[in-house]
Amino acid sequence: MTNAPIFLEPALNVRVWGGRQLESRLGKRLPTAEPYGESWEIFWKNRVEGGQQTLGELIAADPHGMTGIGTAGAEFPLLVKFLDAQDWLSVQVHPDDAQAAQLEGEPRGKTECWYVVDAAPGAQLIYGLKGVTSADQYRRMVAEGRTREALQFVDVQAGDFIFVPAGTQHAIGPGLLIYELQQTSDTTYRVWDWDRVGLDGKPRPLHLEKALAVTHYGDQPPAKTPYTFHPQPYGESARLVRGPFFNLDLLRLNGTYTADLHQAETVGGSALRAHLITVIKGALRLEGAFPAAALPMGASVFVPAGVGRYALSGVGEALIAWGA
Repeated sequence: MTNAPIFLEPALNVRVWGGRQLESRLGKRLPTAEPYGESWEIFWKNRVEGGQQTLGELIAADPHGMTGIGTAGAEFPLLVKFLDAQDWLSVQVHPDDAQAAQLEGEPRGKTECWYVVDAAPGAQLIYGLKGVTSADQYRRMVAEGRTREALQFVDVQAGDFIFVPAGTQHAIGPGLLIYELQQTSDTTYRVWDWDRVGLDGKPRPLHLEKALAVTHYGDQPPAKTPYTFHPQPYGESARLVRGPFFNLDLLRLNGTYTADLHQAETVGGSALRAHLITVIKGALRLEGAFPAAALPMGASVFVPAGVGRYALSGVGEALIAWGA
C-alpha cells in the first residue's frame, strides 16, 4: 500500500449547525436527511476505500513507507476535513499540547487552519477576543450575558486563509464551506452555544473554566493571513502556512505539477513526507508508478512517502498538506 495513493472513506458527521453542501457541492453521499456539518477526509481511523484496514493500521505496519520517518504510531497527527456551516458553531477554544496533556491526558492539543472554499454574502466568523485582558473579565462578561461583546467578528469571503493557534477563541458562522487542516485532536472547550439546544433537544455542555484557563488574552493577531501566488510551470502556487505542526500549499493548476516525496521539503527537521491532497476546484488527475486516478472537486487522497514521484494535472485548485 505504500507505493500507491490511498483513498479513504470519509467520516460524515451530523451537526446541529450543518447543512447539505457536503453532498450538493462536494459530492459526498449523505446517508440520511439530517444536517451534516463535517466530512473527516483524512483521519487515522478512516477505512481504506473498499477495504477493511484503517489508515492508522497501514501506518503502524510500515511507518517509514507511509510517512517517511522511521517510527510512528497508528495515530497520524494530522486531520483534514470539510465543514459546512449553515448556522453558527459554538464559541470555543482548544488547548495547546502541554495543556492537553495536563488537563485531559491527551497526546496533543489543537492548532488548526481554515481555507474558505465558499462564502455566502455577508458571511462572518469569530476570531479572538476584543478588549478582553483577563480570564476574570471574560468570566464576568459571560455571567452577565455579554459574551457577544467580547468577541471579534470578522467578514470573510472565498479564498481567505485563517490560521487558528491553540488558545484562540473562535467560531465559524453560517454560509461558509471550509477546508480545515488541524492537529489530530477533538479536545474542544465551549464557552457559548448561542443559547440553543442540540439535535437531542438538550443544551450542549459548556466548559467555561477550562476554556478560560487556555485562552489567549490581550492583543489578538489579525484573523486573515495574506498570501501571494507565484508563477509556476503548471500554473501558480501560494504558501499558506509553514509551522511546527503542519504545512499547507495552495496550487492553481493549468498543467502538470510534479513532486518527489523522497526529497520533500522539511521545516526545522525531519518532516512527515506523506502528502495530503484535497481538490477544491475543478477536476484533476493523479499519476505516477501506479494506476492513474481521477480527482473530482471534493476528493482527498493520502499519498504515502513510498510513492516517491507523482504528478497532478488538469485545470483546478488543490490544497497540499504535510506534517512537520
